[in-house]
Amino acid sequence: MNSELVNLKVKIETLNDPFKFIEQNCKDKHVLNIGAAGGVLGIYGYLPDNEDKWLHAKIIKKAKSVLGTDIDDDAIKCAKKSGYKIIKENCEIMNLSQKFEVILMSDVIEHLNAPVNAIKNLVDKHLEKDGTLIITTPNGSAAHAFMRSLTRRNLNIYYDHMAVYYPEHFQAICDRLGYSLKKAYLFDFSDKRTFMIRLKGLFFKLATKISPRLSSAMMIVIQK
Repeated sequence: MNSELVNLKVKIETLNDPFKFIEQNCKDKHVLNIGAAGGVLGIYGYLPDNEDKWLHAKIIKKAKSVLGTDIDDDAIKCAKKSGYKIIKENCEIMNLSQKFEVILMSDVIEHLNAPVNAIKNLVDKHLEKDGTLIITTPNGSAAHAFMRSLTRRNLNIYYDHMAVYYPEHFQAICDRLGYSLKKAYLFDFSDKRTFMIRLKGLFFKLATKISPRLSSAMMIVIQK
């Protein structure tokens, strides 16, 4: 067992528009979108009324081809009603017998039972030699978690979230599997559902000016 501290080999950068970054990196590429049906149901309800804000729809407009996978039957059915074909597959164990230039896991890895196995399966079996795996996930040192800890309140942990990550975790995973961590970005979501949420968002945005490590989310870019 290696008890040494992780040495992050890339400089952490900030990202203003993660969606734009993803769209640019998917442009004219063959893309595999893991968790593609995310957000079509629930509080965001991208389909059918907010389709233009749904990441999967945005990628389809930019990429050469897109294959979407998910494990949520209801979300897959909802997408199908709006004309989107998403297949049911578990990224931890699936074998699509096909490789892609870009693989996207947007807000998926925190839900997985075996995240290291999933990354290995995706990179080894489904990523082209010079391809890119893009992962987004909540940031473990986010300002809202820090503030709730200071005020001795319970952290906002959802039942379907199995883990919280720091950029160093992905460096450790890459080192273990022999991959290259190319980029580590921190960014904030812009949630405007209610006045109080907008007010909190403004406060947290100011906090990230003091330290980017307080950002609410991260994006990781991995290559073979």
